[in-house]
Amino acid sequence: MIGIYIVLGMVVAGAIGLIFFYHQKRLKMTSNTAAEVVRSEQREVRDENERRDETVVCVRYSVGGKSYEVEQVLRGRQQSRFPAGRVLTVYYNPAEPEMSRIDLDRA
Repeated sequence: MIGIYIVLGMVVAGAIGLIFFYHQKRLKMTSNTAAEVVRSEQREVRDENERRDETVVCVRYSVGGKSYEVEQVLRGRQQSRFPAGRVLTVYYNPAEPEMSRIDLDRA
């Protein structure tokens, strides 16, 4: 009888794991394309606990003739790494091209 509960627990855990991985946004972004940096800007963020520098990078890319933009916030002063016109890679979901992220691992 205990064996049945163990097997049932494993099946439930497996189902929960599959659901978790299915809903991972990053896993759905299987296609990539070239994107051009539209703008990058530095900003200083202050709150009661800290002060930090951030860089906002905005890129434009096209999928199926339609243009999309995506922004990503990076910690630190990195504006010089992302001048306007620089080409980066964007990963996107082929079913929903507006769901995307900039590939900063190779930037």
